[in-house]
Amino acid sequence: MANGALQTLFLPFEDEILPLPDKGAAWLFLGAEVDRNVGEEWTTSLTCLQPFKPDYLALQKAGFNAVPRLQGDEGFDGALILLGKHKGRNENWLAQALKHVRPGGQIVVSGDKKLGVDSFRKTVGSIVAVADRLSKHHAVAFWFMRPEKVNSEQIERLTGEATKLEDRFTTAPGMFSHAAIDKGSAMLVKHFAGRITGHAADFGAGWGYLASEVLNHPEKLKSLALYEADYEALEASKLNVNGGAIPVTFHWHDVNSEAITEIYDTIVMNPPFHAGRSADPAMGQGFIAAAAKRLKPGGKLLLVANRQMPYEAGLKALFKSVLPLEDNAGYKIIEAKK
Repeated sequence: MANGALQTLFLPFEDEILPLPDKGAAWLFLGAEVDRNVGEEWTTSLTCLQPFKPDYLALQKAGFNAVPRLQGDEGFDGALILLGKHKGRNENWLAQALKHVRPGGQIVVSGDKKLGVDSFRKTVGSIVAVADRLSKHHAVAFWFMRPEKVNSEQIERLTGEATKLEDRFTTAPGMFSHAAIDKGSAMLVKHFAGRITGHAADFGAGWGYLASEVLNHPEKLKSLALYEADYEALEASKLNVNGGAIPVTFHWHDVNSEAITEIYDTIVMNPPFHAGRSADPAMGQGFIAAAAKRLKPGGKLLLVANRQMPYEAGLKALFKSVLPLEDNAGYKIIEAKK
């Protein structure tokens, strides 16, 4: 999310269009990101909902109260919503604001113009009356009052139903490849036979597709660990990955900034490569470096990547052998041995 939308979110308060929270007031910040320019009144009043571990950690470091998920019965005097790129998750955040903010409380929304904030404003306007809006920093902020009564059916529609893929997998908007199994991941699992051994891990496990496929090769498998930075995706993976007799552990974890202590025989991954809307190969390169640190000698890394991702130099520097297994339909499958 560009800083423009974050800056614009606080403008109605800075321009004294809306009053700052009263001392001791409790406000909810959905999709929260760190703004180091906000005053102490925000730091002390905000509960920051942020399921993405790197942003969650940054909020904590900056002194904010951050949570990955609401417990269900909290009440707030107002709410801020910083829109992301996933329409379904934005709508879910709106539903949570309407549910948890007390009647009469202000709800302020901000989003990047290129990410559909005006369309979202129309969605809000179909439920409640929007009071006003302002535009700056290539973003729009608008606000409205939480009405005395909210139509529960409308909130349920905004919350959305979980997606069920292939009658096997539970997913939801905002998760990577929530509406269909990723084509690259589907290519990678075809190469699992005979290559999954010992203690295994999935770095960037998402809602658990690769991990569930690892469990289809239990002959030499001793355990499986899932590492995922999106709290909601990790919670979904707990529904999708059943190890049976194989021990499975789930870790809400940012592979690129948090140390991993265990040593593995096999690591599988479809590493992320987007920061916002731009490709960032350094993210995937960081995943590869983390895998190299946590594989025992002779251990295997099995990965899929978009063909244009420049991972080979790092792989060759960190692993004894690098074997291309498949190059097809814009994806490449690689096995690297420590």
